[in-house]
Amino acid sequence: MINHILFKEIKNSNSKILVVTKYWDKKIASQIISEINKDYSDIVFWIWENKIESIIKKDISRENMHFIWNIQSKKLQKIITSCSTIHSLQNLKHAEIIDKYSKKIWVITKVFLQINLDSKKHSWLNEIELEILIKDIEKLKNMPWKNSYWGIEILWISGMWAWIFTHTEKQKEFKLLKNLRDKYLPWKLISAWTSRDYKIALKNHIEVVRIGSKILEV
Repeated sequence: MINHILFKEIKNSNSKILVVTKYWDKKIASQIISEINKDYSDIVFWIWENKIESIIKKDISRENMHFIWNIQSKKLQKIITSCSTIHSLQNLKHAEIIDKYSKKIWVITKVFLQINLDSKKHSWLNEIELEILIKDIEKLKNMPWKNSYWGIEILWISGMWAWIFTHTEKQKEFKLLKNLRDKYLPWKLISAWTSRDYKIALKNHIEVVRIGSKILEV
């Protein structure tokens, strides 16, 4: 069922894969997870979905579930309860909610800081905003809330970029993303975008690639 050639390619590149299961129902997602566990559990950074209702319905363990895309404040508590990792963090308001509620229910919630690499768009974080948010999140660790071990933890940075790109442009984007990581979050991981550019990401030594439909055999 799963695309073994793809998984071996990623394994041979010493990268990891974040499996996107939003395309499939609970039954198929469970089959995918079962097959991956047999041979590739060491290279999988687990499951990625973008609708909390679907996540709850599929009943995948919190440890293995990642939430991605735009965050709605009113749904954050459900997301934190069901997902160990949240991608796309871009402001202090959400960081505070994530930290406080995670401490309340005694969990660690890991986050991506999402970098804007598309000059035509003004959402996500630019370099100045990235630096400020990192400092503000560190301050949260000293807030007088109970259960100080729990709360928010910066795990990765990622990038949002133009949908249409050339190979050269993509290489420049990955280089910029690595430079930002090395400057502000050394030793943290970088996650790259989609099945469309994962081969370029592997050649540029990006640690985590996010792949959906291509994880299954054609």
